[in-house]
Amino acid sequence: MWLINTTSLALEFIEDPETCIYAILSHTWGDNEVSFQDMADVKRARKKQGFSKIQRTCQLALDRNIEYAWVDTCCIDKSSSAELTEAINSMFRWYKQSHICFVFLSDLLSTEYLSSCRWFTRGWTFQELIAPEEIEFYDAGWNLVGTNDSLRGLLAEITGIDEGILNDSDMLQTVPVARRMSWASSRRTTRVEDLAYCLFGIFDVNLPLIYGEGQKAFHRLQEAIAQEKNDLSLFAWTCPGEEMLPLHRRQKFRGMLAESPAEFIECRGLQRISDPGIIPAEVTITNQGFKFSNMLAGGDGEYLLRLDCVARSHELAMGLANTIAIRLVRTAHGYVRHQFSRHTDENNSWLQQNVMSSLPIPKTINPAESQSIITRLRHRFSLHCITGKTPLLEYNIQKAPLHLWDHTTQSFITDGYEYFTGIIDIKLTGKLHGGFSSYQDTFAFKRLATRPIIIFGLVSQPNIHYPSGKQLRPWAAIYTSQDEDRYSRSLSQILAQEKTHGFPHVAREAREFVISREGNTLGPQLPTRCRLSHVFSDGSFTQEEVDQRFEYVLSTELVETPDSTLCKILVHL
Repeated sequence: MWLINTTSLALEFIEDPETCIYAILSHTWGDNEVSFQDMADVKRARKKQGFSKIQRTCQLALDRNIEYAWVDTCCIDKSSSAELTEAINSMFRWYKQSHICFVFLSDLLSTEYLSSCRWFTRGWTFQELIAPEEIEFYDAGWNLVGTNDSLRGLLAEITGIDEGILNDSDMLQTVPVARRMSWASSRRTTRVEDLAYCLFGIFDVNLPLIYGEGQKAFHRLQEAIAQEKNDLSLFAWTCPGEEMLPLHRRQKFRGMLAESPAEFIECRGLQRISDPGIIPAEVTITNQGFKFSNMLAGGDGEYLLRLDCVARSHELAMGLANTIAIRLVRTAHGYVRHQFSRHTDENNSWLQQNVMSSLPIPKTINPAESQSIITRLRHRFSLHCITGKTPLLEYNIQKAPLHLWDHTTQSFITDGYEYFTGIIDIKLTGKLHGGFSSYQDTFAFKRLATRPIIIFGLVSQPNIHYPSGKQLRPWAAIYTSQDEDRYSRSLSQILAQEKTHGFPHVAREAREFVISREGNTLGPQLPTRCRLSHVFSDGSFTQEEVDQRFEYVLSTELVETPDSTLCKILVHL
């Protein structure tokens, strides 16, 4: 750590800053500041406008018998990326270990305008207000305005930072992540990356610097926080001003990470729920995104991810608070966030209906990816079974691919794949009355070999009115499990290959089965009825058999809106 000797004004390198006492300066940068290289020649450095701040700082330190001082403009060799990285990662600690911090408010002419000072709007000065134990504030004429103790209430009012944190920075890590982010929501930096780098100390993380990465810096910061802290308030950001953005920046879907601290502005009163009865979430991060355990619930056509925090701390104390949750939509391979305003659930028991939480939520989604998701979610299939009066039959409906069945919307996600193929296998169980038992009122059940099977999917058709030049259309057909293709393979034989070949292979084979039987055409003219004969026992000891013939009818209904096309598959059983 480079320090200025307050007597000679020369730079000296101190291996361990904890072994010496030093003062530190907090200020906003202006024109013609003194650099590290300038300090090699103090006479030359004196000619620069910024030297007066250095000189004043050293004089104030010397008046207190402090041998060293640190000023960020000249005590960091910014030509060395290694030194710059070390300095930024150590900055919070350096300010905290200082004997005293002098805050120079270059635009403060009268104390009544303290809240208007530029110092309160800059990103780097955020940690410089919190970290030091002792702070003195000086106006433009270097007149003492007050200390962090005497001004604590006013400082809390100006910045929104809790007075307890201004009094003791060790308490910082007890504050929810989102609330800490909210304190930085109105602060700005010259470089976009610095808006993340200036928060390293606030969240006690260390990361390499990559100038040029832009907003990815803030994404990396959030990932580092998620890996270190078990605090889901990190995801409580909102984007209420989406309608104010230019059209090319608006998007319907987002990932889990915020774009900047500004999106945490509504989190200033946020408080974590410390109920010991709630099992803490386990969050894992992969190249696919975030995965959450125990926190995801579904219902009413969407999913909610509970964040175990509430909007205002006084509501929590009064027992009136509702859990904050974020809204998610299922995609083919995970979930995405939508409706970026805050959601609170009034029925916490509903939130405990856990659903599949092993699927990931992307870290980020850009506007182009959001538009692509809208397209991929457009085409869906739903299943509606209408059962008849058949007391001797029971039905077990198996859907495939099951991982694309969305439980909240009760529909298949096709991902807009033009060769999407799904299968509905209706397992039938016949009921045998107790003629084969000494107890006349008991029943035996037997799986029936022949059963109805529905094959459905999408097919592309040329259409000049669509950007891609083609339009996706749904199709569906119904067969019996014993129906054969042109190779004399029964449909049940094709379905049996799933265990050895996997579902994608079976889907292709099932699609070819339909094409081979219907003359290379997928469309409305496909079979909509199938007839099966089932044999039942009538319950007599003579095992007299009753042959009943059943007809299973398939119909489809297309429901189209500007954003979606839903094909309802109706099966009359």
